[in-house]
Amino acid sequence: MYFFVYNQIQIFFCSIVCGVLTGILNEPFRFMRYIGFNTKTEIFIQDILFMSISGFVTFFFALCYNNGDVRFFIIAGELSGFLLFRYTAGILSGKIFHFLVWLFRRAGERIKKVFNVILTRIVKIMVWLLLKIPFFNKKQKTACNKGNFYCIITKSANIFKR
Repeated sequence: MYFFVYNQIQIFFCSIVCGVLTGILNEPFRFMRYIGFNTKTEIFIQDILFMSISGFVTFFFALCYNNGDVRFFIIAGELSGFLLFRYTAGILSGKIFHFLVWLFRRAGERIKKVFNVILTRIVKIMVWLLLKIPFFNKKQKTACNKGNFYCIITKSANIFKR
C-alpha cells in the first residue's frame, strides 16, 4: 500500500514512542537483575520473555499503523526510542535501582541482627528452664563462655546427649 511521506514520518515518530514504551517494559527485568536474579538460566528466561513481549509489541504496532508491513524505518524508530529511553531515563532508574537494592540489603541486615538477638534470648531462656528441671541438670565438661547463638545451640544439644 502506498503511504505519503507525511504518513511515514508520523509512523516513524509513533515507532519512537513505541520504542520508549518497550524501554519502560524492560525496567522490571533490569530491576530483577539488580536484585540478584542474574544466574545464566534466570537471565536466559528473562531475555526470552522480554524478546517475546517486544516482538509482539512490534508486530501489533506494525499491524495497527502500517497494515502489517514491517519496514526498516519502523524498526529503526523503535530501536532509537529504546536507546533514547535507556540512555536518559534508564540511567536515572539504574541509580534508583542501586539505591533501592542498597536500602533493602541494609534493612535485611538489620532485621537479621534483630532476629539473631531474639533467637539467642529465646534459646538462653529455654536452656535456663531446662537446667531448672533436675533430669536435665547435667554439668558440662567444657564451658561455653562466648554466648553467641552457635555456642548456645551446641550447649543445649549437649544437654540431651545422655
